[in-house]
Amino acid sequence: MSTAAVHYDGKTSQRTAVELYSEGAALRVLGSGIDRTWSWSEVRVSSRVGNTARHLYLPDGSQCETADNDAIDAWLAARHGADRFSVHRIERRLRYALAALALTAVAVWLGFAYGIPALAKQVAFRLPASTERLIGADALRALDQTLLGPSALPPERAAELQKLFAGVTADLASHYRLELRAGRRLGANALALPSGIIVLTDELVKLADDDRQILAVLAHELGHMRQRHALRSVLQNSTAAVLFAMAVGDLSSVTSFAAALPTLLLQAKYSREFEAEADEFALDYLAKKGIPPDAFSSLLERLARGEGSTAGLDYFSTHPATRERVERARAKR
Repeated sequence: MSTAAVHYDGKTSQRTAVELYSEGAALRVLGSGIDRTWSWSEVRVSSRVGNTARHLYLPDGSQCETADNDAIDAWLAARHGADRFSVHRIERRLRYALAALALTAVAVWLGFAYGIPALAKQVAFRLPASTERLIGADALRALDQTLLGPSALPPERAAELQKLFAGVTADLASHYRLELRAGRRLGANALALPSGIIVLTDELVKLADDDRQILAVLAHELGHMRQRHALRSVLQNSTAAVLFAMAVGDLSSVTSFAAALPTLLLQAKYSREFEAEADEFALDYLAKKGIPPDAFSSLLERLARGEGSTAGLDYFSTHPATRERVERARAKR
């Protein structure tokens, strides 16, 4: 038996038309200037995938390519018997194809549900401090240019808030900074940005009945900060797109992602898990200071009713599951 093939010497791009012969335990390659014989045990044959060309890798580094898959299958079967689990056989059976599809879907779901969040957490905590500072500064600059304005609070009140914030962060090793702004389009809001920046709007300050409520909000945002929630949210929501871009070799998309990171940061939504972690940090802090959890839950309820909101954008545009959080705070009594 013989079949047509193309021979490559492994050194140049030259193609030579050859005939392949299966002679018992040996494979013979015969063509212009070529007449070589190798034992089949020395030849590595690529698996069959559909009707794509088959490659036979020869001991001297050369290889042959043939489209006659049936002939190669027949030769291999004569020597080793039919391969029940070859890719070609599996892909031709519907039940195997459906099983492979189901396994792929499960693997993708597990990757998105557990793999990407775990990867995002590792990256967020290993990000260089200089990079984190740059991201935080860019995000604050973007906020100032689009959604926020200069704070209109009296200097005395601003100083009181800075002192309050210093008391919350006194026991923490990292450097944190409080930025006061007029909420404008954001209304009553507080944001935790990378590099230790927390933004507190005038509207939220005016909405609070007393400073204990503001203290609770600051502690909550510090909880987000300590767990790198802002960066993790952005990374989790963007990793799939970046991984796809890297897989297809579109490096410009990866560069665009890095440039758009501050904007993505402003649009990030916290998950219930992240909110629960930040709430727990805030409630633990209040408990240590002897402040009842009502200082947190009462402000949450006022914000949930829309008090202090502007143009529909308020604190809860980025803080979901309000009722669940209020009940969790009340359970700390």
